[in-house]
Amino acid sequence: MTCGGSLRAERKQMASIFSRRQTLGFITTLPMLSACGGSGDGGGGSASAAGLAPAPTPTPSPTQSPAPAAVGGRPRYHIAAPDGGWINDPQRPVRIGDSWTMWALYNPTWPNGGTEWRRWTSTDLVTWTDRGVSIPRRTTAFGDVWSGSAVIDTDDTAGFGAGTLIALATMPADNAAGQNQSTALWYSRDGGASFAFHAIVHPNFPGNKPFRDPTVFWHAPTSRWVMTLSEEGKIGFYTSPDLKQWSYANGFVSTLVGGVMECSHLFPLHLYDANGATGVDKWVLLVGGDGTGGGFTGGSYYWVGSFDGTGFTADSATGHWLDGGADYYAAMVWQDARAADPLAAAWTMGWMNNWAYANQLPAPAGYRGQLSIVRQIRLQRNSDGTPSLRMTPIAAQNNAFQSVMLGTDQTIADGRDYVWPAEAGMIAGRIDLTLTRVGADWPGGAWLSVRGGQGYFTQIGFELNKSHVFVKRDSSGPYPPEHGAWRETRSVRCEAANGKVTVSIFLDAGSIEVFINDGDSVLSELINAPWDATGLNLTASGGSVRVSEVRVLGGA
Repeated sequence: MTCGGSLRAERKQMASIFSRRQTLGFITTLPMLSACGGSGDGGGGSASAAGLAPAPTPTPSPTQSPAPAAVGGRPRYHIAAPDGGWINDPQRPVRIGDSWTMWALYNPTWPNGGTEWRRWTSTDLVTWTDRGVSIPRRTTAFGDVWSGSAVIDTDDTAGFGAGTLIALATMPADNAAGQNQSTALWYSRDGGASFAFHAIVHPNFPGNKPFRDPTVFWHAPTSRWVMTLSEEGKIGFYTSPDLKQWSYANGFVSTLVGGVMECSHLFPLHLYDANGATGVDKWVLLVGGDGTGGGFTGGSYYWVGSFDGTGFTADSATGHWLDGGADYYAAMVWQDARAADPLAAAWTMGWMNNWAYANQLPAPAGYRGQLSIVRQIRLQRNSDGTPSLRMTPIAAQNNAFQSVMLGTDQTIADGRDYVWPAEAGMIAGRIDLTLTRVGADWPGGAWLSVRGGQGYFTQIGFELNKSHVFVKRDSSGPYPPEHGAWRETRSVRCEAANGKVTVSIFLDAGSIEVFINDGDSVLSELINAPWDATGLNLTASGGSVRVSEVRVLGGA
């Protein structure tokens, strides 16, 4: 979502999902709803699909773990908006020296005003330091600053000096060739701490309303810059020798995920076989899309294919959702040119929110919006030979936690819940466990409830006899948005052919991220749990299941 805040923003909607171009002036007319939402069925990996609706589950038993001292409601290890502010699209990080520099769209005066680029830096992609605003809004005739990308111009192709950091960003440039949504060039000589405005370098074409989110990379085989750009019904591809003069090259057309595909990223990766061997490289085109037409919601969608320097060709017309949850949008992807093998993997981070209800969420802790943790992505063939992205937390993420508790191996069944280590209840932390089938069949279901308290809980459901896992958050806390996209139970496929399922769950003050089978499936959702809700409960029904390799990391 690029803007979220311009007075010139579009009011067009993508199906029932709010467009990210709706104005913040319009946002102020939306009520702040307080009624609790009821249970709903799911979509896209969706629980509403035939045979995948989650079975009724019992309310979890009260936890016996002592509650910690009261603490604030801000995220412990996620980037979030400063107090009173709004955050949305993250902007692709750039490596400068030994650290990464990243920006995100930020509005300090929500719900009025517009967005600007705020900067964070990190040496490990886990702990981020807020450095303040790099590209302020309303310092030019073109108003706000929306999404884009930054590159280091090593060879001085743009003429600002070798090594200059160049940012290309969408601006609502009404005076740029008489059009809106054009690309502006900003440049920095202080490592991205501040930028100077140069000019509108890629003005909109007449009649193009969507013309935004430029993502730029250097294409060595053709010795030029390549830009992907969101346009009506397609991703446009443009090329340039100098980051200033852009020529249209091609377009990838699809309306599969809405009328406008946003925040696109195009990148190459090795394609790995199940045994770890690789003999071919592929290109991946990742976009932010609207999946309501297919029973999903807003999310990040991708195709695997080839790129010849001018255009992308997908191997299949149908792609995949990167994350099965409701809150992984505007995902960015980046790679490390200094890595031993830069094509072995990439990193991604997304905006944990959804335009269906982003403007309705209460902000009791004084912030509006957060980003996900950084994840690693690898391209690997599935059992049927088709390629897909596997997404896992990076190893360094454990550095965010200060304590480790190990649980004992136990078999759970009706009337025999898992017994957690003392003080395992948490507000923020990580839970790892393995579920193993006992006998020939999985039980009717197993349910892990987290952040329980005051009658609220968030539930991860394992209905492995139906090969799916779901997250149910409609009872996670008070004052949820009154929108179906919040109430729906989201599910993903979970293959357990070997009788085992591995699970890693990341909890924070207002979010849950669930990784299944080493990133084969992921569910990312916001939750609205009470600040001090720490309850944990794991139970099963209709059979038994073995719980092992339990590890609880906390103290974030």
